[in-house]
Amino acid sequence: DDGDSETVWRTALDEALSGFDADFVCVSLMFDSTIPSFNRVCEFIRQRSPDLCIAAGGVAATADSEKLLGGEIDLVFSHEGEHSLEGFYAYLRKESTKLPPNLSFLGSDGLIRQTSVVSGSPVDLDIRPEYAHIPITKYHEVGCLSNFSRMNGLDIPFATIISRRGCRARCSFCGVRNFNGKGVRVRGADGVIDEMVHLYSEYGIRHFDWLDDDLLYDRDAVVDLFNKIAEKMPDATWASNNGLIAAAITPEILDAMEASRCIGYKIGLESGNEKVLRDIHKPTSLPKYFAFTKLAQNYPSMFAAVNFIMGFPENTVSEMLDSFEAALHGRLDWNNFYMYQHLKNTELYTVHGAMGGDNANEEVTDASSMSSLNPVRGGLFKGEDFAGVPMSGYDVIDFDPDLVPDGSQLKEIWFTFNFVANFLCMPALYTKREQRLRNGIRWMESLSLSYPGDPSMVALLYFLHRRLGELPAAKLERLREDALSGFAKSEYWQRRDREFHISAFLDGEVPATDPRVRAYMRPAL
Repeated sequence: DDGDSETVWRTALDEALSGFDADFVCVSLMFDSTIPSFNRVCEFIRQRSPDLCIAAGGVAATADSEKLLGGEIDLVFSHEGEHSLEGFYAYLRKESTKLPPNLSFLGSDGLIRQTSVVSGSPVDLDIRPEYAHIPITKYHEVGCLSNFSRMNGLDIPFATIISRRGCRARCSFCGVRNFNGKGVRVRGADGVIDEMVHLYSEYGIRHFDWLDDDLLYDRDAVVDLFNKIAEKMPDATWASNNGLIAAAITPEILDAMEASRCIGYKIGLESGNEKVLRDIHKPTSLPKYFAFTKLAQNYPSMFAAVNFIMGFPENTVSEMLDSFEAALHGRLDWNNFYMYQHLKNTELYTVHGAMGGDNANEEVTDASSMSSLNPVRGGLFKGEDFAGVPMSGYDVIDFDPDLVPDGSQLKEIWFTFNFVANFLCMPALYTKREQRLRNGIRWMESLSLSYPGDPSMVALLYFLHRRLGELPAAKLERLREDALSGFAKSEYWQRRDREFHISAFLDGEVPATDPRVRAYMRPAL
């Protein structure tokens, strides 16, 4: 709708509450980065309807129940909410004399009361009727869950689906185990398929994004699930944006993924340094990861990406360079470099964040907090004049290998690793497989929607389209002009062009990499 976002959501929420004949409102708080929006929504509800009981739930609410209570929040439901909410309603209706587990609230004396904490809940729930209450067919018009959701085009309706709760791993930086409990609970394949077919048939959903944190748990069961998807929904696609465990992937699984029209997936490696992998309890090793990357080359129809995390507590430049080398050697279609941020209720937060470590979470104040994960998305580079900036470009490779970089150093290392691994060494630049080139174009076209002021993406798209040779000459030239215009208007991107020679793409050439980078390039798999 027209109007500023603040007015739009306030108007919509006011209309929803006007027809709301109840005393109880639940508000989800999943991520620390959404706390400012969460607070504004709860304040609006409280001011508009002072007598309503407001409850919070979700991952971030579970970690911060004490902070939420006493403000606008009356109740906090921690961990998974279905069982607790069901018990809460039974208590209110006097069907039970017992308060449910996982409930926190303030007593009459102002002290926090908490019922027993229970992890896990039933997973075989039939939620098909609930889709009638939400405009699922319109969600694709206003946003996406991941870049995969857009690879088929902006007009493809998508939905989320989950088949497993929990994760077999116990990574020290991750909150899944503390939130969902130990182990993995698996839904029956028939129930998952019934839900997907319902969305496919009744709502025209043609793409599914898995929410599972361990989608490949139980090898035989997941192959059966994928085979049923292939049989029941012949033209639907799916993707897994949450990192899969590389060591769990077999040729049989990849065959089933491809047959069920998986368009892409991510692998959670996190580090290319064996010591760091052991320290964070990652359930893989570099030999297993590289065995997977070699196998993945045989499935060019599926866009494969890998996740790395930079800036773990006491993470040195040398350890980060190992990740850079792993990215270049793995030759997957994309490498996601994320900036580490503590998550409460994790082992690393307990050891470092709660003890006042340098990387502890700061109070979230606005949406730019997402820069903790992606500095470009967070605007940390926008309009920067580089005054007082540490080494940048290829010079970051010359940082002291034993250095634990601070924030300004880390974001420059992040930029160089990301740009070299994903723009200058992208496999689509060289591949002889047309499908891999097409996937690279689809990925960059959907990704560039989130970065409208980035001429480097336009330059890369120009080169890839020129390679494919299907874009009309006028449209190809328009891409080139748009990129040139973007560079001309931005001193920042002019500097990046001097560092990385990005504009060479516009002359039909792949920019040459610095000799210091070539030292980290092993022979291609």
